[in-house]
Amino acid sequence: MRKMKLILALMLSLFMTHAMGQEYTSPFNHSLMAEKYYDLIVGESSGDRAYYHILDIAPYERDRMSEDYKGLFMESKYVVNKLKSYGFADATTELVGKSKTWDGVSATLWEVSPNTSKLADYRDLAAILGQGSKSAHVTTELAWVGRGTQKEIDAVDLKGKIAVTEASAGRVHDLAVKAGAVGIISFYSPRPLVDPIQIPNSGIRGNNATFCINLTPRDGYALRDRLLRGEKITVKADIETAMEETNIEVPTCLIKGSEADAEEIILCAHLYEGYVKLGANDNISGSAALIEVARTLNELIESGQLPRPKRSIRFIWIPEFEGSIPWAIKHKDILQKTLCNINLDMVGLWLSKSQSMYCLHRTTMGNPHYLNDVAESFYHYMGATNKSFVATGMGRPDALKPVYSVTGSRDPFYYSINAHYGASDHEVFSDWGVQAPGVIMITWPDNYYHTSGDRPEICDPTQLHRAIVLAAVSAYTIAEAGEEGAAKIASEVASNSAKRMAIKMRHDLSLLNDATAENFAGLYRTAKFNQDAMLNNELATLASVMELAPASALLKELVATLQSNVKSVWMANGKSIDAAMKLKASSLGVAPAKIVLSAEEKSASKIYPRSTPKVKEFGYGVLRSVSPELMAKYGFNQRGAVNHSGEIAKLTVGGKNSLLDIKKMIDAQFPNTDSLDAITRYLEMLKEAGLVEF
Repeated sequence: MRKMKLILALMLSLFMTHAMGQEYTSPFNHSLMAEKYYDLIVGESSGDRAYYHILDIAPYERDRMSEDYKGLFMESKYVVNKLKSYGFADATTELVGKSKTWDGVSATLWEVSPNTSKLADYRDLAAILGQGSKSAHVTTELAWVGRGTQKEIDAVDLKGKIAVTEASAGRVHDLAVKAGAVGIISFYSPRPLVDPIQIPNSGIRGNNATFCINLTPRDGYALRDRLLRGEKITVKADIETAMEETNIEVPTCLIKGSEADAEEIILCAHLYEGYVKLGANDNISGSAALIEVARTLNELIESGQLPRPKRSIRFIWIPEFEGSIPWAIKHKDILQKTLCNINLDMVGLWLSKSQSMYCLHRTTMGNPHYLNDVAESFYHYMGATNKSFVATGMGRPDALKPVYSVTGSRDPFYYSINAHYGASDHEVFSDWGVQAPGVIMITWPDNYYHTSGDRPEICDPTQLHRAIVLAAVSAYTIAEAGEEGAAKIASEVASNSAKRMAIKMRHDLSLLNDATAENFAGLYRTAKFNQDAMLNNELATLASVMELAPASALLKELVATLQSNVKSVWMANGKSIDAAMKLKASSLGVAPAKIVLSAEEKSASKIYPRSTPKVKEFGYGVLRSVSPELMAKYGFNQRGAVNHSGEIAKLTVGGKNSLLDIKKMIDAQFPNTDSLDAITRYLEMLKEAGLVEF
């Protein structure tokens, strides 16, 4: 009977976690926004207009003229002119620094023997000239080097010849040049079976750079076969390139909040990713969508259809990292009052054609914030109301609240809520020295990512429309939230907290169920520690809601009650894990596991590191202010201090997490963890640097 009770308890626990892990998508799904306002934003916004912006800015990848580098770029002028036409009188382009960039001028590759034919021309497709190429004028033979391994290169006489490879030019170039090659021809493609005319946005680097011509796989295979048959092919390559200096440009506008010295929500999209790459989805789609978000909200607010929000909403279009970093350094005053950031990066892909999803990537535990739950709530709402379904015995042929575009698809909304992803500009705002938590909204996977195939035809106006709505409603909900809005958000966070903790437990219980006698105790310990980590994160996320109405005693009481409820979930999950552990111990014929802290862990559980004011005073990149000498003193090098140095530092904000808590939270998030000793030494180093106190 005792075993049966344990089995029933475990089954009930697994059933509950499974049920909580599914979204209840029915007509009864709720929204954090009044239905009238949601409908207004859907109706006013347009995916078609955003698609036209893509057509205007990036119809194809093209050569950028030298004069473009002398003043403002076309893209910056376009964004600001559109904003001004939409009523943003103060829209402007900020200059936040200077940059030098490689630029292609011209490139042709002709076969001169045994045939006379043009093989490649920069004016036909800009991606054929590898970035970083140097000017060259040569007539010489081609030599096949296969994958470009050392063995293949050693087997060929490359002196004075152009090496032809199916591998990426960047990987083969240095070896080939060392062997005497004067240039590279590559027909590498990351997805040749998806698109045989796709050329990656790639190039070569280094002091010994020559030149690289990229061919499509379709043309490259033909050239390869001729060389493998033993044909002697002579070509003439004429390459002209230059280095250009340019301003770092950041178009920007602001919807002012109703409160004096209002806090801000910042929305961003990178308008440039380097200056020679032009991608429709990456990321003119995000930039185009952001124009339409700004227009939609401004039109509805200025016309009185939407109340002016309490807080300001700022929009910036930036060069990826190269612009967001100096902008953040320049505007520490703005960031001091910024609550959060929404980053639109690659938002326009036609999802069904690419077997893709519109992903929301949440913040890490080092940036606990209600923004995650606000955005996630609207993702679920969009998903529930943009598909046909059967509910309560009645079928509907269409969506409840369709968000379509005139020229777009009628697909359901395919979406995914994911863990943190960091390779975009929201990471600048999430930096330890900035502390304005950011999320990224992105279509992924993208079969045309960083290739010549990234053109407008891969984008869907309907998906653009949905991206615009999701960004607009998420930003506006936070911008206008007072006591009542904060209460709704807090309740949403608490509901999701229970779900997230249960999902983590379900995963850990599945591992525990498959445990062996050898790893049984360790898996039990992991399950319990993971729940501790989840609890700390969820309590901090609920606490973050207080910034929306810090003077409200009623909100403070609600948040405290919800935190107490989350602790109850944590306790219940702990009992479920204990029951599962005892059942597994019995089946393995071993004693039930116990968690006994080591002396090091006991000590770590009593030490609470806390960020000092110096962190935000320094601002973005504060970790890089630690001297190499100090890092060496603690046994670290500048490049690889610990696996998760930034996350460790962020987990000290507020001083609520002990050293042991930080270890648990690192382990709960990442497969490549850091040892408790490394975490402790790293934080002791930051303490000596004046960035942390214990």
